[in-house]
Amino acid sequence: MTEKRYLAQEGTKFYPVTHRDAVVGLDVASADEDGLMSQADKTKLDKLQVEPLEKLKFKSPDGSIFVMSVSDEGKPIFTKDG
Repeated sequence: MTEKRYLAQEGTKFYPVTHRDAVVGLDVASADEDGLMSQADKTKLDKLQVEPLEKLKFKSPDGSIFVMSVSDEGKPIFTKDG
């Protein structure tokens, strides 16, 4: 492992500003390749829905799946999935 070195000027330690592109071997993850996070985690993250949410799925204790949506009046509507 590379030794950490701190920069100092007139006795004051500081950290230089850099960019991820400047760090050798530090790649952005994709659905096909590991990077800053694992490929599996990147795939999970990409599945998250961006707000505003349209439908949410809930699992009941017996394993049934229900989809919750909201009416134009703001009332919750639950529909059994499948």
